[in-house]
Order: sequence, then structure tokens, then C-alpha cells
Amino acid sequence: MLSYNQVAEAIENEGRKIGQLAEEIADLAVNAANMESEYKIEFAKARVTYRDDAAARSVKVTVDQVDDQATLQAAETLRASLLARECLTAGREALRAAQSRLDGLRTLAAGYRQAGG
Repeated sequence: MLSYNQVAEAIENEGRKIGQLAEEIADLAVNAANMESEYKIEFAKARVTYRDDAAARSVKVTVDQVDDQATLQAAETLRASLLARECLTAGREALRAAQSRLDGLRTLAAGYRQAGG
């Protein structure tokens, strides 16, 4: 069982951890937004290029064909965008877990105070 002083120290440590996680999440959010933007731009360029090439060859293409080709062309940036988004999600989950631990420690500290110790 933790002593009151150990709980107080754990609360301080968890608070610092939460601050660090919040900073990391901000960075992850910027990265995810940048990666999504890169993907959307590359995807749009690939769509335009494929349609223009098909038109120059007088070939009719469906919207699905255009989308499929654009997805293939932008596959690497799509993968990077999805990974960046998942990293952001993982960071947010880590922050929630740290906040839950902090709440538990605060409850434990309150119990100590109520018990007079």
C-alpha cells in the first residue's frame, strides 16, 4: 500500500506526464493534419492527371476507375496519413489513461485525508 507521501509524489509525476502528453498530442495533431493535406492534394492531382490522360486518348473512364487509379498513385501518402491519424488516436488514449490514473490517485489521497492520515 502506498503512503500518503508516495501518493502525493505519484500525483505530481502523473501531472507532469499529462503535460508532456498534451504537448505530444499537439505535435501529433499538426502532423496528422499535414499528412492528410498531403494525401488529399496528391489524390486530387492524380485524379486530374488520370482524367486528362484518358481524355487525351479519347478513352472514357468511370468515376470509380479515376478514384482507383488516384488511390494507387497516392497509396504511400494515404498510408502515412492513416498512420499519423492512428498515432494521434493512440496519444489521446494515453492521455485519457493518464488522466484516469491521476483521478484514482486523487481519490486515494482524499481517502487518506479523510482518514486523518
